[in-house]
Amino acid sequence: MKRFRFITPIALTVLIALSATSCTDWLTLYPQDRVVEENFWEDKNDLEGVRYAAYQQMGNTLEKLIIWGDLRSDAYQINPAITSEDKSFVAFQNITEGKLDSTMSQYDWGGIYTTINFCNKVLQHGEEVLQRDAQFTRTEWNEIKAEMTAMRALNYFYLLRSFKDIPYSTKVINSDEEVMAFPATNQLAVLDTLIMDVRAVAGKGRNRFENKNGVDDTHGLMTNTAIYALLAEMYLWRGALREGRGFDKAVTKMDNDSVIYFGQLSLDALHERNSFTTYGAASIQTDDYGSGLLNAELISNKQMGAQYKNKISPTVNSYDYIFYYGSTGSSDSYGNSIESMFELQFPELDNRKNEVIHKYYGQSSNVFFSVNANGVANTYGSEASTLMKRDSRMWYSCQDLIRNSSSSSGSASSALQTPYMLKWANCNFIYDQTSDKLYTSWKSSNWHNWIIYRMTDVMLMMAEAYVCRAESNGANDPDMRACKNIVDAIHKRSAFNDNGAELAAPNTTANRENYIKLVMNERMMEFLGEGKRWFDLVRYAERYAQDRISRNDDGEYQKTDAKATDVVILPDPREPQYVDGTMGVRKMVNDYLSKAYPTIEQTLKNRLKNRYGLYSPIYYMEKKANRNLIDQNPVWNREK
Repeated sequence: MKRFRFITPIALTVLIALSATSCTDWLTLYPQDRVVEENFWEDKNDLEGVRYAAYQQMGNTLEKLIIWGDLRSDAYQINPAITSEDKSFVAFQNITEGKLDSTMSQYDWGGIYTTINFCNKVLQHGEEVLQRDAQFTRTEWNEIKAEMTAMRALNYFYLLRSFKDIPYSTKVINSDEEVMAFPATNQLAVLDTLIMDVRAVAGKGRNRFENKNGVDDTHGLMTNTAIYALLAEMYLWRGALREGRGFDKAVTKMDNDSVIYFGQLSLDALHERNSFTTYGAASIQTDDYGSGLLNAELISNKQMGAQYKNKISPTVNSYDYIFYYGSTGSSDSYGNSIESMFELQFPELDNRKNEVIHKYYGQSSNVFFSVNANGVANTYGSEASTLMKRDSRMWYSCQDLIRNSSSSSGSASSALQTPYMLKWANCNFIYDQTSDKLYTSWKSSNWHNWIIYRMTDVMLMMAEAYVCRAESNGANDPDMRACKNIVDAIHKRSAFNDNGAELAAPNTTANRENYIKLVMNERMMEFLGEGKRWFDLVRYAERYAQDRISRNDDGEYQKTDAKATDVVILPDPREPQYVDGTMGVRKMVNDYLSKAYPTIEQTLKNRLKNRYGLYSPIYYMEKKANRNLIDQNPVWNREK
């Protein structure tokens, strides 16, 4: 059985004729039979065609990336108003309740490996094209090489966050036989290799591209700002994985140092890119809101709080430009803002619709997800009911006062049964004088891009790294203070108090655990509906894998807290030198999932069991395709 769709030279020759067109046509044209490729790789056009195909293919896998990165989190629930007869409904319900198994097609990773195979083909044949095409320069090849190395690493990074131990190869896969000999590799080993590969090309990509015929490659291809952002996030994950496995603090400090270093380089590259690019919306106002970071100018919402206080329908510039107007100021851009680092493109020019977001987000009886109000409220603490009304992000990310655009001037509607995610719709906010309530008016669009990295994402990576490397608790520690300044800046941009003035993040005692939660909570507010929340919870659980556990003088693990008395300390079933992560799983459930699903808190702890419960089962057809060289996740070991 084939797990990959293979490129063939008969089809690849079409790319020469298509080199001036978008990549939309590429994947629909090549035939399914295999022929020898040696005569295909002749010039730069051939290389660039496959390069664009990698991005097209990643866009085709968006549904999987959303399910793996978001669905199991505390942010969502199944839409109670759904009337769809799609069979996925039952599977999604089981996934949110922690009932996963290897028969679920949602865990078929074949599409992601197809993207990786495209990247491998470009990287394998680049030198060959360089020798054959006199017009293709070494500089151009080095830039494409950096881009494709990072693109490959990004897709592997999605896999290792979703499945833990995964098949890894930098070689092109051209046959079913090669797939069959494709064993799994340890998660940390893969991550080490990805970091090494991307570091080798960091800074060697493009900073920007010329915008041709409405195609925004500056945001749609992996430029230096995105490559640095990827490095920062991979280091953040490695630091968490190492910390949870008891690595020396000096080792994890180096990881956190690298998050901050590459995070700043990402911000610098974004600033440089924006400085040399002419945008139609050149008058966009920005402010650093006191973050303390260089080149971290956020799109300003300076008038929003006063408008709300005065009961004037508020304008949220950050939302408008990040998710709607983009950098051009045009009402049909649907992304590509000055804060954006990398987005999967769904341009109307290509008639390439983003159907996935309408399947999972929005407000209708055909949408699978609604927002878990309890899970979101947990991130605001005891004053959630007040603070959520004063945070503009919740007006479109967790809203139950909704009007369709066609009734935006009509009478106020009553609150819906559950809040919905409207971030990927075109929203306006309406203050209804009669009911004294703020409503969201929206209409759907088919052309929204999907954001992979943006400025506030990198800023919060840096905030997490600062608190994790802090030498002491207390607000006077410089790293603790740096963390708080970043979180406060992002919060101030979107939230305000009763007087309409900027509002910092909720106060909390300045210690390591509280500030890690502060970052986690801000990430929930900022990135709700962007495919990141479950990955954040997995990283949180992995970081605390040894919570209330230490080693004695003989190197044996022992409990250090009375709350751990009901837990048996067991070794990791595959890496017995480490504990199995049960404590981290329990802490994550206690702190987050239990607030979203209080009636099944203990059930979730029992089902997730240990760190392997944080990751997904291997789809049973993948095991068959790989001659059973891949071991099934020991927690989700049901086989078909």
